[in-house]
Amino acid sequence: MRVVSTFAQATGDGMDRFAQAGIAALLLVATALQSGCSNSSAGLTTSSGLLPTDAPTAVSLDDPMARPIAVSWTSARAKRCGFYFDPAKLRTNYLAYEAKRGATGEQYAKIEKTYDTTYRVTSEKIALDADYCTDRKGLEIKADLERYLQADYTPNLPKPKPLASCGFWGCTSSSDAPFSDKKFWDDQQKNNPKR
Repeated sequence: MRVVSTFAQATGDGMDRFAQAGIAALLLVATALQSGCSNSSAGLTTSSGLLPTDAPTAVSLDDPMARPIAVSWTSARAKRCGFYFDPAKLRTNYLAYEAKRGATGEQYAKIEKTYDTTYRVTSEKIALDADYCTDRKGLEIKADLERYLQADYTPNLPKPKPLASCGFWGCTSSSDAPFSDKKFWDDQQKNNPKR
């Protein structure tokens, strides 16, 4: 309120309390708007999408490195969640697949390095998360892992999910599906069955 008292002194002693309160309110609103717009953690966001925290950075499925990233990402996740498979054998089989497709020399080395780096980084990200292996995540991992174990290495990386755009006048949802209160409560019951 130092600014208001300084402003009151500058305008003279004749300024009434109503004007001082109005100026204080305007300053408070301006401060709130400024802090809300500068920090997306306050609930406001201008981001166009959100990926799971362990997901590889946004890689297009057309990218030549999408396949090694997807296979190694799934392998690291499956190992973390206790799936019964041999990660080293999956790696060997996948790299043999790439060699049969014609990857040689520098290209093969890049695929191998991408695979190993993605596996290591993913393993490190999810290692300490005690709640990582949810039922939903397990189903996603299982579907991809089964394909990869059958030598179908088609990449299946997550796409960014659109976020709601929030501003001064409220939020507009960028979701394609309309809100359903029944679905909301069903999801709450699934995620928190202890209630």
